[in-house]
Amino acid sequence: MNPSTYRPKVSIVMSFCYEPLQWIRFAVESILKQTFTDFEVIIVCDNPQHSEGIKYIKGHPDRRIKLILNKENLGPTKSFNIGIASSRGVYIARMDADDISLPERLAKQVEYLDAHPQISVCATDVHRIGSDGKIIRRNRYRTKRDQSLLLIQNCIAHPSVMYRRSILKLRTPLYNEDFQYAQDYELWQFLTLNGCRIHTLEEALLLYRQSPDQISRSKRSIQAGFFKKAHRSFVTQWLISHGIIESDEAADLMVMLAKCSHAYSSCSDNECRKNLAHIIYVLYFALGTGSPGYRLRYLFDRNLIAFHHRFVYSFRLLFSRKSRHNRNGFI
Repeated sequence: MNPSTYRPKVSIVMSFCYEPLQWIRFAVESILKQTFTDFEVIIVCDNPQHSEGIKYIKGHPDRRIKLILNKENLGPTKSFNIGIASSRGVYIARMDADDISLPERLAKQVEYLDAHPQISVCATDVHRIGSDGKIIRRNRYRTKRDQSLLLIQNCIAHPSVMYRRSILKLRTPLYNEDFQYAQDYELWQFLTLNGCRIHTLEEALLLYRQSPDQISRSKRSIQAGFFKKAHRSFVTQWLISHGIIESDEAADLMVMLAKCSHAYSSCSDNECRKNLAHIIYVLYFALGTGSPGYRLRYLFDRNLIAFHHRFVYSFRLLFSRKSRHNRNGFI
């Protein structure tokens, strides 16, 4: 076998910047202990000063590992794209340097994608762990495996995903480099609007680390701004592409709500109705934040939208005030 022409089944793309060496070790070793072995590991170092991490990766004896060293800090989005550009696998799997892949993760994702050619992205459920590695929440996405829920929130664990290389034909580089944060949610938006299907396996195959030092916690307000930008674009582009609103109506939430309600009443396609129910909920949430009367209107909506969602969504719309401005792209 010629190493220069060999194409592995899977390329795992990971980047690290400020993660402790111990976490990087756990992440890398969890990949190398996979039951599925036909892979390469592309690791992008986004911090030239992380001497411990660089020394560890360079000195690792496993020849499947490739280190790419950025000359300066470029951020996660560009680092992901650099890693993907260097990959050769039929499938591309994401991994974060502070997480741990369970032994059968790659095998089960490859098996699913091989058996379901209509699926473009395969994610998994995750167990959330703390800084000490102990599980603090099991099956984080147990109730969030429906792709349509992306119209409400990000319900896909980014470091758990495996893509088909073919999606690079839709956009290269894959991640939108205008998004310093929430780049994963922007990607799910782009893929969904281009007809790609995303599936989340029921089994938790990744340990997702939550710590006070993570970007998602230390820079939450900035990340929320990027999420809201992608969320609003997602909802409005979906409505425009389905002929429900015109582009110049995207700024008027009351017009959007009226047109969505009419479309829901006249639509016979179950998938379309489910998506519209989510969007109508989002619009009531946005309108109800500034005008509390819309919360009451939500309960008496003619399409009974309140009964199409889990109780927790209605509770948030009606009663929750904590971080309301972070939950919706329209406010």
